[in-house]
Amino acid sequence: MDQITHPQLDLAAEANHRVANSLTLLGGLVRMQAKAAGRADKPFTNAEVRMMLDGIAARVATVGQLHRSLAHVPGDGVIALNSHLREIGANLVSAFSSEQRRVSIQHSAGECLVLARHVQSITLIVCEILTNAMKYAHPAGVPVKISLLCESSPKGVLEITVSDDGIGLPEGFDAMKDGGLGFQIVRLLTTELGATLDVFSDNLGSTFRLSVPSVLVANLQTA
Repeated sequence: MDQITHPQLDLAAEANHRVANSLTLLGGLVRMQAKAAGRADKPFTNAEVRMMLDGIAARVATVGQLHRSLAHVPGDGVIALNSHLREIGANLVSAFSSEQRRVSIQHSAGECLVLARHVQSITLIVCEILTNAMKYAHPAGVPVKISLLCESSPKGVLEITVSDDGIGLPEGFDAMKDGGLGFQIVRLLTTELGATLDVFSDNLGSTFRLSVPSVLVANLQTA
């Protein structure tokens, strides 16, 4: 039997730690969803229940896909974020696109190198923003077109921009205070990252721009 080296043991222990943390996070998100449902002032329709469960499934699938991708990457390792965002987008399109509501995502990207330990929070934020657009951008069932841009600014700040062509957010909506569970998750994870989220919306669509500080983004020379 081959002897397992210390680096392999360390990587396995770190992977187990990641899984434990992710399960704890997912459990917390499900409890948040349950509390929100309990406060509803009227019964949910079948369509609303299905949408809620699709959202939970999307979060679980996102975390599962990340663990498969990061299984052999240490926490201080550097990864290119673009491939993860494409896979997440494809999974969400598969989950939410239907004959009644077509969804498409156009990707564009520059260099998006990130330390592995920050990938989960960033991708969960993007997952929530994409899910919100797919569910609410066009309530009448018009096909939803989304653009997803990931790039590093000249100052080294990672910027991820998600735009849709929908009807926009409700008048007077404050993304820093209002909204349901998805917005709560986005605000929580954005704060934990020390990032900022700018939101622009009108009747031609909504744009979310996540800016992650350079201290969390890997220097290109370390890749």
